[in-house]
Amino acid sequence: MPGVLQGEPLLNAVWEFCAARRGTRALPARRDIDPVEMPRFVLPNLVLFDVFDQGARFRWRLAGTEVVNRFGRDATGRFGEEILTGDYLAFVTSLTRHACLSRVPIYSHAVFRWQATHAMTTSRLYVPLGDEQTGVTQILGAHEFGTKASLARSAATLLRDAQRIDELARQEVPF
Repeated sequence: MPGVLQGEPLLNAVWEFCAARRGTRALPARRDIDPVEMPRFVLPNLVLFDVFDQGARFRWRLAGTEVVNRFGRDATGRFGEEILTGDYLAFVTSLTRHACLSRVPIYSHAVFRWQATHAMTTSRLYVPLGDEQTGVTQILGAHEFGTKASLARSAATLLRDAQRIDELARQEVPF
């Protein structure tokens, strides 16, 4: 288990699953990832992005039910700029670009803040999927949601209304 994923059972389960499926290749391919074979408890917290221009643009291929519940909308089939704006779009794009360019899984832990007393934490693992010929074509993402302290926001406006995103940690987590 990578040290940064200790205490993150959901993210670690996704990392371990992908590491086992990639074999001797640098990256797992999309064909290696069968949701039926994944631990059931991770499925609601997954997203799958199609990535373009080395992660500068992305589209949700799917969003798990817990991701939809937390963010108040189903982004499946939509591009990042259709759903996200400002700091949050820049934050997610920086993660997708980092995963595409480094070609290794990326861990991030961040706090979303509204006013002085409203916050929500999230830890993420973005695993690039692809091969040597085509490069990274998709990213499998897992979200572990933490506290939603005194959150007085509607889920539908949660991300749009975030006043500040503090990324407390970002680390490459190679296989």
